[in-house]
Amino acid sequence: MFARALRRMRVLRRFGRAKRGSVAVEFGLVVMPFFLLTFGLAEIAMLGFAQTSLDFAISETARQIRTGRAQMDGVSEAEIKAQLCDDLNNFVVMGCDGNLFLDVDRFNSFVDASNGANDPIQDNQFQTAGMGYTPGAPSDIVVVRAYYRWQIMTPLFEPVFQNVSGGERILVSTMMFRNEPYMATP
Repeated sequence: MFARALRRMRVLRRFGRAKRGSVAVEFGLVVMPFFLLTFGLAEIAMLGFAQTSLDFAISETARQIRTGRAQMDGVSEAEIKAQLCDDLNNFVVMGCDGNLFLDVDRFNSFVDASNGANDPIQDNQFQTAGMGYTPGAPSDIVVVRAYYRWQIMTPLFEPVFQNVSGGERILVSTMMFRNEPYMATP
């Protein structure tokens, strides 16, 4: 009995001194946090690029409304949305169909504009009701908002990054301005 216990102790000592396979064990311990960190950084980078693209696109599109070019040329909401989509895809290719939403509102004062902002995220769902296209007249106060429905790429990070159900994040870009006092040319 004592001999058997002694043999077990020797086997345990040999196992404790063995160095073969230690790299594989260490790699196994480090690989999961490494890949989580890598995928998390990639997800954040893509969200950042998408948000920057949306900000650029809304500033370019809102400029047409602010200068009165859209109103004088009779540009429709669909045409403005198409231009917004073109500008959006300059940096990152993003599908606009069913993912891009535009809301253009006219207000009497900047106070009304800041108080009249309706949050389209209600009960963990994105609500598109109430969005419209009213670019206003010369010297009107206008708020242009663009919403983009971004699908989280890594399912493991959905609880962290999503702000609506279904593993999606609604990206928002807003421009508030007073239209220039443009005049229609005869």
